[in-house]
Amino acid sequence: MPIADSNISLRRADKTGMGTDSLPLVLVVEDDQGVRRPLEKFLEMNQFKTVSAETADEAMDAIRQHRPNAAIVDLRLAKGSGRDVVIAMPPGTPVIIFSGVPAESAELERLRPRTRLVQKPYSLVMLVESLREMLKASQPQPAEH
Repeated sequence: MPIADSNISLRRADKTGMGTDSLPLVLVVEDDQGVRRPLEKFLEMNQFKTVSAETADEAMDAIRQHRPNAAIVDLRLAKGSGRDVVIAMPPGTPVIIFSGVPAESAELERLRPRTRLVQKPYSLVMLVESLREMLKASQPQPAEH
């Protein structure tokens, strides 16, 4: 369902009949539609809801409006910087940076907990596995008695 006056879109994965309320919401920040659309579809096939943004400003709006459980961010956007989006994500929220230039993400990985680089070109399967692992690690662990 598109949000008025914006390229932000929220897509729901509900092919199981289970509903979507319990599915994690992933913010996908990518200005290249040829990369973004297949990534959204693959995430939805793997039981994630997605909200997408093409620019840093749209991503900031999506963070405020949707409070995603995780984000996948391209650092090099045509409008704005993916770096600003990564920094704007709440500290405990997992962020996967996908970039063809590892040096760009090194500082962010060091400064911000729960941030990981997945280099372009990337495997969608590896990306989803990393996302699941990061989401699991960000969940509060039950207290042992």
